[in-house]
Amino acid sequence: MKISDLSQGSNQIQYVNQADPPDKQSVAQKIKNQESLVDKVEISAQSKEIKKINDVLEMTPDVRADRVAELKKLVQEDRYRVDNETLAGKMIDQSIIDLIK
Repeated sequence: MKISDLSQGSNQIQYVNQADPPDKQSVAQKIKNQESLVDKVEISAQSKEIKKINDVLEMTPDVRADRVAELKKLVQEDRYRVDNETLAGKMIDQSIIDLIK
């Protein structure tokens, strides 16, 4: 068993401690910087308005049941009439829109 000089060991410990002493302010600053790094999400007023509109649209039914029932009743009673000129105009308008697309 070999016993080394104790004074030499203590000199090595002092050297290690002096080589890189912890800076208390820099450690505290690092902790403070990490605490201030927080993820944030901000939603614009326009996005909020779009969300409201989407919510209303989701609650609105795709089919207007009252209008369907009314038209169904008119057809069954043979009272449903279509204006030929209005229908033709709408068909032409739609075909022009389809050509533009």
